[in-house]
Amino acid sequence: MSMAIICLGVQGQDGRGLETQVVELAPPSMEQLWARAFWHEEHTGKTMQGEILAADWDFFEWATHSLTPQSEQWTLRLRVEDAPALCVYFDQFHLPVGSTLTFSSEAGRFAAPYVEGPVDYQENNDHGLWVSGEIPGEEVVIQYTQPMNATGSPALRINGVGYFFRYLWLDGEYDLLSENNRGSDPCQVDVMCPEGDDWQCQRDASVRLRISMGGGIYLCSGTMVNNTAMDCRQLLLSSFHCADDMSESEWALLKVRFNYEYFDCDGTSSFNSHVRTGVYFLTSSDDMVGNNINGSDFLLVEVEDPVFASWTPFYAGWDVTGLSPTEGVGIHHPSGDRKKISTYTTTATNSSVYHPGAHWRVYWQETETNHGVTEGGSSGSALFDEDQRIVGTLTGGASFCDNPNAPDYYGKMSYHWDGNNPISEDEKLFNFLDPIATGQEILDGSYVTELEVPCAEQSLCGVVEIEEEWLLSNPWAVCPNPARNTIYIDWSGEIQAAHMRIYDQMGRPVLSCDVQQMTVPTADVSSLSSGAYFITLETEGGAMATRKLIIE
Repeated sequence: MSMAIICLGVQGQDGRGLETQVVELAPPSMEQLWARAFWHEEHTGKTMQGEILAADWDFFEWATHSLTPQSEQWTLRLRVEDAPALCVYFDQFHLPVGSTLTFSSEAGRFAAPYVEGPVDYQENNDHGLWVSGEIPGEEVVIQYTQPMNATGSPALRINGVGYFFRYLWLDGEYDLLSENNRGSDPCQVDVMCPEGDDWQCQRDASVRLRISMGGGIYLCSGTMVNNTAMDCRQLLLSSFHCADDMSESEWALLKVRFNYEYFDCDGTSSFNSHVRTGVYFLTSSDDMVGNNINGSDFLLVEVEDPVFASWTPFYAGWDVTGLSPTEGVGIHHPSGDRKKISTYTTTATNSSVYHPGAHWRVYWQETETNHGVTEGGSSGSALFDEDQRIVGTLTGGASFCDNPNAPDYYGKMSYHWDGNNPISEDEKLFNFLDPIATGQEILDGSYVTELEVPCAEQSLCGVVEIEEEWLLSNPWAVCPNPARNTIYIDWSGEIQAAHMRIYDQMGRPVLSCDVQQMTVPTADVSSLSSGAYFITLETEGGAMATRKLIIE
C-alpha cells in the first residue's frame, strides 16, 4: 500500500461555489484489482470489494477554512479518477462536542448530493481510529464545522482512501457501476419474502461486515449471538477466514451494518440501515494454515459502540449438542447485498472437506419464491436449525445460481464450543457464550426491547433493563464533589458496579477503573487538572449512568 498523490492543492469548488482545496490520488490498476480479487476467491474464500490507497496528511493543513458569524468550517475535496465510490480512513480522529463532520459526493455530479453524516462526538473512541461509509463518484467532499464557542481541539488525520470497484448496490443515479438491476445473483431470495416470515428474529440478528485488512476491503456476514448471562452483550459471531490477517488496529475499522434489507419481497427500496464502526477481538479458531482451514473456522468479536434498542437487534440462540439439524435456513448478505434467506429441508450431514468432523454439509431446496444459495460475502453467516438456533457458521461451498444443488459447508457450533481447534482451552467458544458456567448446550435468543419486535414470544435481556431502572430510580452521588484527591460512589450497593470512567468536557476518557471487587467504588483523581468532568458508572450487566464531577 503506497501513497500515490498526483496532485495536491488544486483549486476547485464545493457545493456553495466556494474555492476549496483538492487532493488527487492516482487510481489503482483495475487489472491488478480484479486479479487480486479472483485470487482471494479461489484461494482464501475472501470477497474483495476495494483497495485502500495510502495517504498521510492532516485534514486541517490542506482544508479550506471559512467563517460565518456562528461557526467556522473547513472543506477538503479528495479525488480519484473514475472511482465508482470512495471512503476515508483516519488514524487520528476526535470531534469536540458540538462539532460535525460530513462526507458528500461531488457538487453537481448527481441531481441530489449523496451525504453521510453529520458525524459527531459520539464516534470518538479511545484508539482514535475511524473510517467513513461509501460515497459514490470519483470525489468525496469532507466538511468539518464547529461553533465559535467550541471547547477542545479536533483531530482529523487521514491515512487512507478506500477505492471501491464492485458490490456497492447503490440506488438510482448513485449506481455508477450499473450493477443494481437486481443485486446479488438472480436466484437469491429476499429475507422479506414469504420464506422469511417465520425467521424474523433471526433476520434481526444477521449483519453485514465490511472488513479493512492488509490494504484491501472485504465483505462477509455475521450474526449477533446470545450468551447465558442473558445480558445482550454485543457479541458477534462470524468465520475466522473472513479476518484471519487482521492487524491489532484494523479491528477498530471493521464496519457492522444492521437492518440492511428491502422493505418488501423482491423490493427496490431498503430499510434505513444502521452502522457501527469498530469491534473488539475476543477469540477465534485460529485455524488458517496457508490457504487451508485446519478447524471449524469461527470468529467472535464484540461491537465497540452501543447498538441501540431502536435498531431492534436480536441476539440469536444456539445449539452446541452436535445433533444433526433436520431443516432450517441460512440468512446472509451475498456479495454484500441486502439480506437473503436460503432454505434446507433435508438433514445436514457431517463433512470432512475442511477438517474431519468440523463442518456440516448442507443442500439448499427450491422454495416458493426461488432457489436461494450462497455467494461470496455470505461467509460467516449463521446456519439455523429447525428450532431457530445457530448450529453453524458458513466457511464455503459450491452452491450458486447456475448450480443450486451443490453443497455448502458450515463450521459446527459444537466444534467451535469445545472441539479440537488449534487454540487453548481458554480460547474456546464456551468460555464466552457461557460466561457464568451453566453448562447449557442449548440457549434461545433474546431481544433488547419488547417494543416493535416481530417475535414477541422471545425472551428479553432483562439484566440491563432492571439495572438501568434501578440507577434511574435510586439516587447515587459522587463524594466529595468538588474533589481533589480521592472520590467514592455513595449508593446503597444493591447493584454491583463494574467500571468507573471519567471523561473531560470534550468526551475524551482520562481515567478508567475496574471497581468490580470494591464494596465502595473508589478512584484516585489527584492526577486530573482542575475543571469540570463527567463520571460514568457501569454495572456488570452493562447499565450506565453519568454524573458531573468538579476537580478543584
